[in-house]
Amino acid sequence: MKYDVVIRCKNEMEWLPRVISSLNNQSVKPSQIILVDNSSDDGSLEYAKKENCVVLKYDKAEFNYSYALNLGITETCEDEVLILSAHCELVTTESVQNMIEVRHTYKAAGVYGRQIPTVNSNPVDTRDLITVFGRERIVFERHPFFHNAFSLIDRTAWEDCPFNESQNGAEDRFWAREQALKGRKIIYEPESIAFHEHGLNQGASMDRALRVCKSLKDFHKDDMFSWPTFKEYK
Repeated sequence: MKYDVVIRCKNEMEWLPRVISSLNNQSVKPSQIILVDNSSDDGSLEYAKKENCVVLKYDKAEFNYSYALNLGITETCEDEVLILSAHCELVTTESVQNMIEVRHTYKAAGVYGRQIPTVNSNPVDTRDLITVFGRERIVFERHPFFHNAFSLIDRTAWEDCPFNESQNGAEDRFWAREQALKGRKIIYEPESIAFHEHGLNQGASMDRALRVCKSLKDFHKDDMFSWPTFKEYK
């Protein structure tokens, strides 16, 4: 089993040592760790270099999640690519091994793992993490969910369909939908677990929520409800 890791990072020195340590403690060690850094100035960049990570500097003025992922994955060599946020610490030593085994069993394009709160997570994030990331495996074939804070993808599937750089929000769900349209499965694997302190809400940021909703509007254009106007937030 061989895999590369792509980590998106901006000023994550609080978490980065634990994240890299959790990767190095995996039952299957990564071939390389690639850090896509967005102008960190808190020591993250220097620490990553000290830990022999490949550091790529993000060179766009406006941050784009899809571009950052594509930039990092382009530099990978292995068939399996683990995508990880720089503040998501793996909980179990078999997390990546489980994901690889499950992906091969189902011949899936991608597998995403369970995200759990930390002792410092707020009530909103705790509620949402527990609700969204349950304790049973899910095999998606038509309308998949996917989450790039902690996921493993088939590099060949990515080559066929990179992350859409016109989508700067919910890029993971758009990618999963495109894979499903090509007949590929997406798997949720709850036995692969990572801590995610700020969860899905980024500190209850309304700006982030509106950006994601804007992206998802097209995603749900054939759904049965009328899209909200969000007038009070404009």
